[in-house]
Amino acid sequence: MYHVKDGPRTLQFEGRLLGESSSWRFGSLRWIEFKLYKTQKGQYVLSRVGVSLVYHGAACPLVKRYNLQEEDSDMLSEAATPCPECRPTVYAPVVFPEKHRYWAAVTDDANAVLDALYKEDENGSRYLTKVAERLLDEASKDDADLDLAYRIEIIL
Repeated sequence: MYHVKDGPRTLQFEGRLLGESSSWRFGSLRWIEFKLYKTQKGQYVLSRVGVSLVYHGAACPLVKRYNLQEEDSDMLSEAATPCPECRPTVYAPVVFPEKHRYWAAVTDDANAVLDALYKEDENGSRYLTKVAERLLDEASKDDADLDLAYRIEIIL
């Protein structure tokens, strides 16, 4: 049984993990993690988590922009890292940590998985990030429909 978060909701299903990838690198403060599942009924579940280790002080402009909520500083994880801009101290009574951002999509169609992973540049050109390509490379090894959608794009 898998449990995948989508904002405040949790998607629960039986199935298998087709692939996963992460943009994490040594020293990263923020990164993206993807997982792609296929349910027993044949639906795809794409999960994306925006991970952050950064926390801010009350005066940091990012607190308002990201609508961050205060938290007791003693609740921070050992990996928590002060914002390089505002440089809050861990000894402050309250800090404003960035939270993980959870998103998921459920679809019957392999092409919709690709559409969810594509990004668009300022000129309107579509592209896949390296982390999305690694996810698709791994997942398409175990799913013929996804492999076909990933390897061959039909242009009408």
